[in-house]
Formats: sequence, C-alpha cells, structure tokens
Amino acid sequence: MDMINKRMEQVAYASLVVVCLSVFTSITIGALHHILLIVPALYFVVKENRRWSTSMLMVAGIVISIFLSVIFNMESIPRIGKSLSSAKYFLIPLLGVFAYRKVDWTPKRIKILLYTLLIATSVASLCGIIGLYTGYTPIKFKNACHTDRACGLFGMYMTYGYGIGLFMVLMTGALLYREQLKRYIPSWLIYSSWIINFAGLYLSYARGAWIGFLLAVPFFFIKRNLKAFIGIALVGVLSVGISFVASDTVRSMFVERQYSNEQRVAFFETAWVAFKERPAFGWGYKNFEPNVKMLKQKYEIAYPDFQGHAHNNFLEHLAATGLVGFIVFVLFHFFWFKEAWQGNRLIDKFAMPFIVALTVSGMTQVTLGDGENLFLIMTFWSLCQVPQGEMA
Repeated sequence: MDMINKRMEQVAYASLVVVCLSVFTSITIGALHHILLIVPALYFVVKENRRWSTSMLMVAGIVISIFLSVIFNMESIPRIGKSLSSAKYFLIPLLGVFAYRKVDWTPKRIKILLYTLLIATSVASLCGIIGLYTGYTPIKFKNACHTDRACGLFGMYMTYGYGIGLFMVLMTGALLYREQLKRYIPSWLIYSSWIINFAGLYLSYARGAWIGFLLAVPFFFIKRNLKAFIGIALVGVLSVGISFVASDTVRSMFVERQYSNEQRVAFFETAWVAFKERPAFGWGYKNFEPNVKMLKQKYEIAYPDFQGHAHNNFLEHLAATGLVGFIVFVLFHFFWFKEAWQGNRLIDKFAMPFIVALTVSGMTQVTLGDGENLFLIMTFWSLCQVPQGEMA
C-alpha cells in the first residue's frame, strides 16, 4: 500500500510539472496534466480525510450547476457531451486538491516547478514578441496570430493577454518576496522573467488585463502597510493617466476601439436577456454562445450577426448556468479571497491580488472559459487549498 501511495503521489507531482511546462506553451500538452492528475485525484479522494474549504464547496457547486444547466436544456444543446465534459476544468482541480495534499513538497521539487514555469513562460512570451515584430513565431513555425498584438505561443491574442496579465501578478509577488524564494530560484531569473513577461503583457494591448494587473498589485500591501497600498494604487492610476496622455498607442486602445467597446456592451445586453428568458438554470453550459445571434435578432440588440461569448465571466455564467450557477460562481471568488485574507502563508499573499486581477479582468473577458487560462487559474487555486504544514 505504501508503494501505491508513493506512485500516486509521484504522478500527482508529475502533473504539476506538466502544467508548469505547458500553461503558456501548449494546451495539447496541458491536457496531459489532467490525464495524469485524475487517477491520483480519485485515489486520494478515498484515502484522504476529506477536509473541505468553503471555496472547495463553491467549486463543487459550480460543477453541479454546470450539470444542472445541461440537464435542463438537453433539448436545445447540440453537443451535450461537450458541454458536460467542459466541467472537467473545475472538477479535476477540485479532486486534485486531495492528491496535492499528499505530495512530498521538498525544496528540490518546488525548485523544479518554479524553474520550469518561469523559463517556459518567458520563452513563450519572447516567441510572441519576436512574432509581433517579424511576423513569424519561433517554435510554432507559424505566422504570428496578429499583426499588431503579441500572442505568445497561443493562437488568440486575447487568451494570451489576459492569461499573462494574471501570471504577471504572480511574478510581481515573486519580485516582492524574492528573499523568501531565493532558496528555490535566483533573483536574476525572477527579474528577467518579470521583464520579458511584462513586455508580453504590454504588447498584447489587452486593456482589461492591464487594468486587472494595475488594480491587483496594491493588494500585496493591503494587510502589511495600508499607506503603501493607497500610495501604490495612486501611482497605478497616475501611470495610466500619464500613459494615456503621452502614448498614442495607449490612447488609441481606450479611445479608438469604440467598435470593440460597443460589441462588448451588445454581448452584455444579450447575456442579460438570455438570463431573463431562463433565469433558474440558464441556457446550458457552453450553450450561450451558439444562441447569441438568435437572441440579438430577437431583442434587436446591436451587431446581430456577430457571435461570441459574453466577454464577462459573471454574465457568461449568469446566462449559461442561471441564477443557481451565478451565485456559487460569485461566492467562489468571495470565499477564495476570504481564505487568502485569513491565511499567513506566502501563497496566500500571492492569492489576494491574483483574485482581484481575476475578478477585474473577468469583467471584460471570459477568462474562466478558456482552457488555457483555466489550467493556470484552477491549478493555482488547488495549490492554495494545501493546508499549512503540508506545503513547504
């Protein structure tokens, strides 16, 4: 039995190595993370003492709401299996918590994870920057996905921009707490990774990701130094103001993208009328987007021929899973933040600003609907559920 436990623990750790390697490089490789994790997750669900945090209960609620939304809309969902299987992005990390609690968190293992994550992410961002200026993305051996915006190694600049915005919150934490991390990774790697990935974030020109990052950083200081929190928040606002005045590119992002702004508002309106039509369980998970054109035409909403998701995490869940799913989705953010606020571990200090960035940037993009970004978000959440004393 001890040998089985050891093998399962090793496989769970291997799943983390995979996600660190792939989170910004390949969603195909990232799928291996789930494949590796599911067996030890199920194994330790039975053997672990099943301590559930409140945010874990909320993730379970999200999974249940997804299933209910599909069950109550089976007649109108063309690919029921796909909608149901999408719940895995929440279910597997939830079960994976029990496996991560059994991982042997040695300094060597943490070092491997951090080196892998920082190097792989920096390579991805650097390739995206090269692709932006040359038109050709190394490693992928393909043309850049956009002529004016960095995409990393992703095929969508929005997915990359919002994902790297969240990652930059973690990198800023690594920069601030580099002394506590120096036994795992050297400062030069933290500095170089921060610079490269910040360049990727800037050149993605993802407005919501920028705002989420800037509003999140002050939360590194909210508990330890309120004056610093207020001061850094003011510096962030001032920086945006100066950039707006001094940079034509920044100014055009907020002023000249009126077409993009209007489209987002149209999606928000569509999500709201979708909710009003089916308030309890919504239209079914991943089934709002296929009905957007019909709803826009029915309610005479702008851009009736333009289809897409709600461009808002909260409205997407409201439309897709109804009031039931929306409530547990909001509570997931709230209780995760509360747990981080009450915790004293280093990971808790990273979690508070991360959740702020997730919430703010999630107002203009469905970050909790992209598989690539969900690997980052939910893996980080899972690791936050490892209690004090079990993680180094």
